[in-house]
Amino acid sequence: MQRAGLLTPFPLRARATARTCMVSSFATELLEIRSREPSPSLHVLVVPGNPGIVGFYRDFVEALYENLGGQASVTAIGHISHGQKDYEHGRLFSLHEQIEHKIDFLEQELLHTEQSIIVVGHSIGAYIGLEICKRFQKKV
Repeated sequence: MQRAGLLTPFPLRARATARTCMVSSFATELLEIRSREPSPSLHVLVVPGNPGIVGFYRDFVEALYENLGGQASVTAIGHISHGQKDYEHGRLFSLHEQIEHKIDFLEQELLHTEQSIIVVGHSIGAYIGLEICKRFQKKV
């Protein structure tokens, strides 16, 4: 039996949405949550470490979004040929190709907005993030 006022339910956590988009002619898996704000000033890009599968980062993306109070959009981007949608390429991609892929994604999806971009990288994703910052010093 539950007494009134003793148990408070946890608020429902925002759920990240998976989608696939074409970047550099490669199917790219994304995990994203859009800001509650109509014109957010911030977008966080999460670049994973190996194995580069965005689904492993669902809890992190959702917690990051909640900790930012829903004021920023958060997107995690997978690595080329590391997800279920892109096995057909049948080859390995170099670190340089993975970096260029993330840069192409930014140019395609995020750089045309007024939002500031924060890159969060895990393991090799941190190195990729540093290379992104070198390329887009004024925006990232």
